[in-house]
Amino acid sequence: MIKFILRRLIQSLVTIVIIVSVVFLVLNLSGDPIRMIASPTASEADLAQLRSAYGLDKPLAVRYVNYLSKVAHLEFGESLRTQQEALQMVLKRLPATLVLAFSALVLATIVGIPIGMLAALKKGTSIDSTAVLISMIGQAMPVFWIALLLIFLFGVLIPILPPSGYGTPAHLVLPTISLSLFLLAGIVRVTRSSTLEVLSQPFVNVLNSKGISEHLILIKHIFRNASIPVLTQLSLQMRFVIGGSVVVESVFGWPGIGQLLAQSAYGRDYPVVIASTFFIALFILVFSMVLDIFYGLIDPRVRVWK
Repeated sequence: MIKFILRRLIQSLVTIVIIVSVVFLVLNLSGDPIRMIASPTASEADLAQLRSAYGLDKPLAVRYVNYLSKVAHLEFGESLRTQQEALQMVLKRLPATLVLAFSALVLATIVGIPIGMLAALKKGTSIDSTAVLISMIGQAMPVFWIALLLIFLFGVLIPILPPSGYGTPAHLVLPTISLSLFLLAGIVRVTRSSTLEVLSQPFVNVLNSKGISEHLILIKHIFRNASIPVLTQLSLQMRFVIGGSVVVESVFGWPGIGQLLAQSAYGRDYPVVIASTFFIALFILVFSMVLDIFYGLIDPRVRVWK
């Protein structure tokens, strides 16, 4: 397992370098960030002085090499708009994003897996049809529309939950539901299909013929064999969780990395954008590696380490 973890860490390092490089080049080629932060009445001499102060007067290749060396030491520079350390700005917002992401994942998992398994066990019934309908609706509705609909229903029409803000468990409810509905729909669909596939295997009939408890068969054998596709779905949808958090945090005023990234990208504040992207990529890669380890622990047949 140690060799596997080291190999994945090296792959993750290469991936992060590529991501940071692409973001850096795109931001620097998209326009002059100094004109975004400078006064409209600033002269060319003033603009040149600002570029020199931020090191933007150097050739792009030189800036790229210098920046990579700083990123290697987790030095992302200062925000072009607030003059605060980009790293500190991101770390300050990181806990809020992690809370929202894990809340959405936990909610989608603990609700989606039982619904998917129940739909498979009750195939062809109204329960199955309802689960399939929920899955279709959840994956068809855009996240921002779900967020606005929840705000209207539970923040305006029936004002029982705060429509925006941060600080209490009540503020977490609507953003979590908004972000988790798409995940829940995917988990229900994958759990149902994988459970149906396991139920069709001959060993299930053998276990039933031996008089083993249905509850034991369901938990120990069916769920364990059907869980691998579900874990894969979670790994794939983690990118949606982070991407969706940009929209959800902006709609609900949730002070996380997603909201910070959207604001910084609009203002071409590339130190903050790159710092945010770095931690988002790191989070996704670590989560994927942890799931790969769980693959092997749950089913030794798919174990990727010796």
